[in-house]
Amino acid sequence: MSYLETLVDQSSLSHRQLQALMTYLRVEAGEIKLKDAAVLASEGRKKGVAGRPLTVGSYFRTLTQARANVEKSLVTVLVAISLGVIKLEDVRKLFELVGTGTRELSEEESQRFMQLLNVLLKRMII
Repeated sequence: MSYLETLVDQSSLSHRQLQALMTYLRVEAGEIKLKDAAVLASEGRKKGVAGRPLTVGSYFRTLTQARANVEKSLVTVLVAISLGVIKLEDVRKLFELVGTGTRELSEEESQRFMQLLNVLLKRMII
């Protein structure tokens, strides 16, 4: 399990939105086409939709929702910094910590990572 999949449960993103963002990064890099991203996002979602792939329109709506959630989350952080609820330096350190966690984690490592992250978050917020 990647650290992103571990973090998404405590974020404003759904797993489907995470998948859409991850595949869209590949579109932006020129690795795949938008239609291929929709197919890959379909494969990443849970079974139960009669095995049909996502349409490009549905995929794009999910991607748009994900982008909106990321934007709203960033604005929330800006508001918290402006109010003094959290310190800019603490946010910077947290982003650096999370930014280095791009490897796969075992279940045990994932649990320890989330415990550490939760402790840090609670200490950061006034």
